[in-house]
Amino acid sequence: MKKRLTYIDVINIIAIIFVLFIHSSWNYNNNALGIFDSIIRTIAVPAVFLFVMNSGATLLGYRDKYDTQVFFKKRFFRVMIPLIVWSIIYYLVDAVVKTPLPDVNFVHHDPSVENFFTSFFSGSINGAFWFFYCIIALYFITPVLSVLARNHKSVLFYLVVLDFLVNYIFIYLNTNWFHMNLSLYIFPIASTSYVGFFIMGYLIRVGYFDQKWLKITKWVALAALVISLVISLFIFKDLPASIMNLKENGGPLLFLYVIGIYLWIKDFVESHKVFVKQKFQNLLAKMASVSLGIYILHPFFLKLFMVVTKTTFDSWLDILVMPLFTYVVCGLVVYVIKKIPFMKDILP
Repeated sequence: MKKRLTYIDVINIIAIIFVLFIHSSWNYNNNALGIFDSIIRTIAVPAVFLFVMNSGATLLGYRDKYDTQVFFKKRFFRVMIPLIVWSIIYYLVDAVVKTPLPDVNFVHHDPSVENFFTSFFSGSINGAFWFFYCIIALYFITPVLSVLARNHKSVLFYLVVLDFLVNYIFIYLNTNWFHMNLSLYIFPIASTSYVGFFIMGYLIRVGYFDQKWLKITKWVALAALVISLVISLFIFKDLPASIMNLKENGGPLLFLYVIGIYLWIKDFVESHKVFVKQKFQNLLAKMASVSLGIYILHPFFLKLFMVVTKTTFDSWLDILVMPLFTYVVCGLVVYVIKKIPFMKDILP
């Protein structure tokens, strides 16, 4: 029987909790709550990147288990069917609500079949569903990357370095300093679609890096987090965009922090005996199994919380309680729904 990687489950759990905290932290007022929101978003920003790294860790070696046809079949049922079904559901909801659900961000007051397809392919039905489009793009290149994973892991790491240098150094410098009008043709195709994180998840899993490299990376990541938190404290002090963007998507501090927190969590799980206990592993596996379902359904539960508490991202309740409420209640609902025959196909 194949051994389950407990650290993958733990990272999945942390990632979805991070998502919920980010999606509950939209207060931009110049007050204590606004600053605290900024700090929370900085800590939780690895959220979806952790999902991407886990996907790479579990999928790039698929050729050792099944062929490419089976790979695409499994991914179709895992992602494409839920994306299509829930896009239809959210589109219908968008058509009847006066204001969009939290994190959905769209309404469609003149629904039509043509408008649905236009909205679906432009990603304007549910704002949170951008992750599905990102991961599907990565699935399309996985068969190529999986060949490299067998005998050319150094080439994979080259792609990671390329991704970092292009997307997190060069583009950051150009956006914030050089302001050159660059053609898209000059960017290597390998440096798109979060491929660096996707590959890093796999390379970390198979032990590509030596202990010295891992140790240095973890401490560099910790330094990146500290710097990012300091920047967050001054969010309302009119800092230059070049400083603020260091920690944002596309900033070098973000890349380093994401890789580092992945390593910190993995090492923590593998160095504590409690994670070896079978009952605890089973519990973590069940908790991890509802993560994608929570991601799909969480806007409904954020809305429920705000209706009950009469808040709209303007209360300490939103940032401190709403994510945990949503995780527990939505998680239980997803767990029960998945017990219904055939529901796993639309709510994985």
